[in-house]
Amino acid sequence: MKKLVALALTAALTLGLTACGSSNSGSASSDAPAAESSAEAITEATTESRGKIAVIRNMQNSDHTAQFFQGCIEEGEALGYTVDTFMSDQDDVKMQDLMNQALSKDYDIWVLSHANEGYQYDIVSKAVEKGIKVVGFDCGGEHVPGVTYTSQDDVSLSKLSLDAMIEQVKTFGEEEPIKFAEINVLGLIVPFDTRHSVIEEYQNEGKLECVQIISPDLAGDTYAQIHTAMTAVLNNNPGPIGLWAATSNFLDGAVDAINDAGRDNVTITAVDISNTELTRMTKVPSYYACAAVDPYVIGQVDVRLGVLKTLGVETPETYALDAVNIYGKDITADDSMTTLSEKFENFGWTEDFNTDEIKALREQYAK
Repeated sequence: MKKLVALALTAALTLGLTACGSSNSGSASSDAPAAESSAEAITEATTESRGKIAVIRNMQNSDHTAQFFQGCIEEGEALGYTVDTFMSDQDDVKMQDLMNQALSKDYDIWVLSHANEGYQYDIVSKAVEKGIKVVGFDCGGEHVPGVTYTSQDDVSLSKLSLDAMIEQVKTFGEEEPIKFAEINVLGLIVPFDTRHSVIEEYQNEGKLECVQIISPDLAGDTYAQIHTAMTAVLNNNPGPIGLWAATSNFLDGAVDAINDAGRDNVTITAVDISNTELTRMTKVPSYYACAAVDPYVIGQVDVRLGVLKTLGVETPETYALDAVNIYGKDITADDSMTTLSEKFENFGWTEDFNTDEIKALREQYAK
């Protein structure tokens, strides 16, 4: 069972590279103080540690981010490493600063999340030249030799969630092409574009008709933008309709718009599960399904790959983690991200890259 970990998720760039969380911080309350600098955090753990891992994520604070970090920290600690986490708040300038500053530290492994095209290749190349083993999750740009690039199976995520939406809207008597609205920001990150490509495929096959792409300006009030746009969609489409979100983080304004309109003929599906979404599923009957890969497992796998690289074990250039559909009908108010493993395979643990070498290290550092 995964323990709950509250991470300090801030990066004080003016004071140098500041860890969001580290393996020597243990469990923390939600009002935990800001994390120490990476240099200070490493000092206490160096004598017992195999090495140091930097997890640098170009995303905003969310359940998904916290669980991804938790997977990295707990797997890294189990394998004898000190793990520091850093977050850029989905700001590419901050992300580059964090990566460049990490180059000056003595990290053995980097796990990068969502480093974008335009700087990923150049900075990662410098890290590899320095001897750092790098694993990149959902990173854009050209691949650097020797780096493993992981991802969720984004095509599968889209197909699972879209197929579920089509199936449910048909129960209202609708026929293909099923009308739906898409919430997405194209060009923001590679996964969003990949997921949208499946929609284009389905439209070409006559399965779907997109009545509107709701594309919020992330620099503004996304809730208000999405709420207003979804209200307009509902006004223009009084019949049964679907709503699909490229990430469940976009759903707040849309769900409230549906509730405000009193609509019970809208089928909601999305990508990316979290405790927030599980709670929403129990409260919103129209939230039919959410396709996801457990973010904790993503962290586990990325750390294992990085550690295997330090051991000289061959790892693939790319690897996609399997996705599953989480159905609202299967979720109760007692469920959380830690209980999904009881209902769905590959949640909370995976055997991916759990090799003999990894098992030996886990046994060596078992507490």
